[in-house]
Amino acid sequence: MTDASPDARGQPPQPGAAQQDDFAPRNYPITDQIAFQRRTWRFERIGFGVLLILVALALSGLFSGGPLSQQSSSSPERRLSVEYERFLRNGASSRVVLVARTRPAARATLRLDQAFLRAHTVESLQPQPLFARSYDGGLELVGQADEQGRLSIYLTIRPDSLGLVRNSAWFEGERVVFTQFIYP
Repeated sequence: MTDASPDARGQPPQPGAAQQDDFAPRNYPITDQIAFQRRTWRFERIGFGVLLILVALALSGLFSGGPLSQQSSSSPERRLSVEYERFLRNGASSRVVLVARTRPAARATLRLDQAFLRAHTVESLQPQPLFARSYDGGLELVGQADEQGRLSIYLTIRPDSLGLVRNSAWFEGERVVFTQFIYP
């Protein structure tokens, strides 16, 4: 049988590849379903776009450390500030920095609420406060300010719960509320 003659079923030969539209439905050599294929390609492009967005959000800190996660909150008079990560992973270490501004070389008392201690385990505390004690279910830290009147306390914490946690810190009547979301 030659290319110019009809085949055994009586069908004329199909046009060459140069004459055929690649996106037109065909029955030869197999039956194509171009409409279904186009929907599949559209779904693949949408999935790829969603995947790229998730990777970009992960790199920017939505799921852990990064620019979206780093946050600093201060009291209205800026005498107390808290630096923390908004997004944490359960069981992964993180850092919280408490900074109080007072008179030079004065004793300063910082307090963390009960919600903070229930949601996190404090792994380390630097520098060691003059003394620490329980206060209303939370933690009270007393330290000595430096010559500029600044007391900085660095806490290494490990989250032990899941979900949204609303924490509070106090210094001489000023309060800072900071919210963290803990992923599983």
